[in-house]
Amino acid sequence: MNKKLKLTLGLLMIGATTLYAADGLIGTEQDPLVTKSYVDQKISQITGGTSNTVLANQLKEQEQLILTLRDEIAELKQGGSSTYEIVVVPEGKIIFGKQGSEMIIRAGEGKIVASSVGGVQDITEGKDLSGDTVAPKNNLLLIPREDGRGLMATKQLTVMVRGGYILN
Repeated sequence: MNKKLKLTLGLLMIGATTLYAADGLIGTEQDPLVTKSYVDQKISQITGGTSNTVLANQLKEQEQLILTLRDEIAELKQGGSSTYEIVVVPEGKIIFGKQGSEMIIRAGEGKIVASSVGGVQDITEGKDLSGDTVAPKNNLLLIPREDGRGLMATKQLTVMVRGGYILN
């Protein structure tokens, strides 16, 4: 073969390859070519433009919230907090205790709210206090059942409460 023919055949081969590539097979859906900026743009669209750092911080906040809620659920399963909470009961309002709740009046005046089954136990003096009895200050009062027992404030009460309660 002469040199001219070889050169012509070589140019035809290069041309055919170029036509094949230009035919749309490279860079199509069947054979995509993408740039880093395109990938970054798609990731930004999916995440709403949120960076990995922001997402990591949000994840940490959610994990902390889950731990806090687990602790609160555990307390509720036990009938309330294991520590005393200071509750202010406005005059005329009632604080109803849940079963096993403890109350200590620190300030103000109140009366015992009893149920048809019984009153509130004064653990300090070892007696049962019936309804409308003046509630003693600084005595440990126990609510034995969740049946409407508690304290009614005749003057604003400050009560230490351990366990569940409803202020009404």
